[in-house]
Amino acid sequence: MLSVFFTVDTEAHPASPHWAERGLADEIRRDIDGVTPKGEFGAFYQADILKSHGLQGVFFVEALFSFAAGVEPLKRIVGGVLERGHEVGLHLHPEWLHRAPQVSVLPGKEGRAMRLFSEDDQTTLIARGVEQLNKAGVPKVHSFRAGGYSANFDTLRALSRNGVSYDSSHNFCYFGQTCSLETDELLLQPRQIDGVYEFPVSYFEDWPGHFRHAELCACSFGEMRSALLRAWREGWHSFVIVSHSFELIKRVSVNGSPAGVPDRTVIRRFNKLCEFLAANPDKFRTATFAGFDLESLTARPYTKPLPGFLPNTIWRFAEQAYRRMV
Repeated sequence: MLSVFFTVDTEAHPASPHWAERGLADEIRRDIDGVTPKGEFGAFYQADILKSHGLQGVFFVEALFSFAAGVEPLKRIVGGVLERGHEVGLHLHPEWLHRAPQVSVLPGKEGRAMRLFSEDDQTTLIARGVEQLNKAGVPKVHSFRAGGYSANFDTLRALSRNGVSYDSSHNFCYFGQTCSLETDELLLQPRQIDGVYEFPVSYFEDWPGHFRHAELCACSFGEMRSALLRAWREGWHSFVIVSHSFELIKRVSVNGSPAGVPDRTVIRRFNKLCEFLAANPDKFRTATFAGFDLESLTARPYTKPLPGFLPNTIWRFAEQAYRRMV
């Protein structure tokens, strides 16, 4: 049976001139809650739909923003995820160091990517992030993903020093851009590296020589279904899917304030994916790192990326064109 990790990077980013005075409230309303004139389609919507299908997710919650906006918004986010039966992991965007210098975790230091910091500084960043999640109600932090996948091997050692056992920052499609977790051989399935179990974001070849990672807004449902079925047939252990708290909306600005409108194409993909996973319990089970059974890992090597299916990719091109028009 294939373990499917549906992961949601849960984060808000400053989008208005007065974000600090308002405690990031407008941005949280859009980026976390997914508020639109047609309803809410954010993190809690995804958590509710997953739960309604008997599925579990891992919500990587960005914690450094709470040094600028306070811990109360973080408590609400964490509580909303936990009460719906999902895992809360740690997510860090270190650009918050310069956005809130008066309460900086690393005074006098800043940078947009985890890999730009030393192992000791990354250890401090992760430790403070874990502390904030603990304050917000997470009893134990099991998993981590660096913002923008911007981890390196110092990140893994820093996680190990903090007792965080699982990382999912490895993204082959971001090598040479933000991710610095290149390995000698293709990393397609979980492997222990520097004291941490690395669960790579899954990807597939969508046309010869080009690869696409399994992100909800980046793949058609047909592409996702085909990749999942192929991974199951080939006996893969796990498949990691990426979403974001704002994945199901289009982020816009109205009169200088952050706003959102529903992205019907991605909402439809998400619901179809949940229905598909729930309808095939003999093939797939959604998993969390908190409840993960290490004994289920095998030493079987996987050296070839999943192939795509051209008609599914062509359909995605058509969908994306439609999304841009509407």
